[in-house]
Formats: sequence, structure tokens, C-alpha cells
Amino acid sequence: MGELMRPDDQLIISQAMASEHRKHGARPTRASLRHFPAGTTIFDTESHLSRVLFIENGWTISSKTMLNGTRIVTDFFLHGDVLSSASTSMSHETVHAVSDVTCYEFQGQMSGVGSDGGSQLPLIMTIELMKRHARIAERLASIGRRDAFGRTGHLLLELAIRAGNSKRPGLDGFECPLKQSEIGDALGLSTVHVNRVLKEMRLGGLLSFRNGIVEFLNRRKLMELVDFDPSYLTGSSETASLQEIQQT
Repeated sequence: MGELMRPDDQLIISQAMASEHRKHGARPTRASLRHFPAGTTIFDTESHLSRVLFIENGWTISSKTMLNGTRIVTDFFLHGDVLSSASTSMSHETVHAVSDVTCYEFQGQMSGVGSDGGSQLPLIMTIELMKRHARIAERLASIGRRDAFGRTGHLLLELAIRAGNSKRPGLDGFECPLKQSEIGDALGLSTVHVNRVLKEMRLGGLLSFRNGIVEFLNRRKLMELVDFDPSYLTGSSETASLQEIQQT
């Protein structure tokens, strides 16, 4: 392969495909532009067609439903993230859109040939699996060792980084389409408990979550209180790992 991929190259490739589509009115080879309205099931446990999605805009949730009907939210996927039907099928997860979602879809098996983003699919998927593993490991640490305040604050700080800068001038925060029940299902907390924690954060001058907007009133202090280290989202060790992959 050529130049070493940066940790966020899947976002760059997704943006490049979108730019190509806008400039020429045509889709990249093998990719189709897809739109999923909020509430749509994108993948379910019965999905058999192999598909890879590059999310350009919107939020999705992956979840598992237990035999007693309890739902567990396993992950969140935002712009720049990659979804694989093969991966979610293996883990028996359902993926649905919590906001309107625009993405590029590749169907069929991944190959190493092609003149566009498709030729990078195997490496991109490797990067995405590494990043998702880091996110889930941190979530397990939260559920196992952090209290409700720590879990909630840590997750919202993570989502803030992944969501990127807000388009609202002067806002230290991000637009968040998640319901409190969905946050609770990701953290092993009831909706009532999440509501109580958010109120505590607001009264403590740390964070406000109203009308779909998360605003940090004192982000630095919140990071200190919940021991938030964002390196697991951009880990420097990832570059070394990718160097090894490209040399094999």
C-alpha cells in the first residue's frame, strides 16, 4: 500500500466520496448513496446480505435484546464511522437510525482492487474494528467500576468528541438526538437514574442536556471528575499497529 492511513481516514474517505457525488452527480464505483429516516432498522439479526456502510450524516444505535425483553445499547455510530452487516450479524445486534442518516453503501465481499474508496475497505474495516474495541473496552470499565455520575459524564464527553464541533456559534457542546432511555440502556441505568444524574450535573454547573442539545458548562472540571482520558478515541498506539498491518 501507499501512504500510511491516519486514524480518522475512514472519515476522510467518506467525505471524499460525498464530495465526488456532489461535484459529478455520480456515485463512486460500487457505492450507492443511501438515506434512512429516523426510526428505520438498518441491520437486524436476520440480515444476510453483506453490506458495509460509511456514515456521512446522522446517528445510529446498535443494540441487543435479551430473552426477558430488556434492551442493551452496545454502541453508537456517528458521521465518519463504518458499519458492517457481517459484524453486527455475528454479534446478533440490531442497528437502527435515531436521526435521519445519510451514508454510502458497499455491497458484497471486500476486495483489494478498485480505483476509489472500495480498494481501501479491508484496511478501513480493520481500523474501525480497533476503534470499536477501544470504545467497548472503555464502556465495560465504566459499567464495572464507575458510578452513575461517572458513566454518564464519560459517555457524553466521548460522544462530544465523536460528534465534532457544533455548528451553533459559541456552543461548547453538540446536538444529541438520543433519549435518556437510550443513554440508560448503554450504561445499565434506568431512565429515572439518568434524569437524576443530568439534573445533578446541571445544578453543579457542569453540563446541560435540554431539547436535544448537550452543552458543557465546565467541560474541564467534568473531565477531571469522571477521569476522562480521550486517548482511547485517537490512541497514538493505533498508528504503530497500522504500520505493522501495512508492512505485512
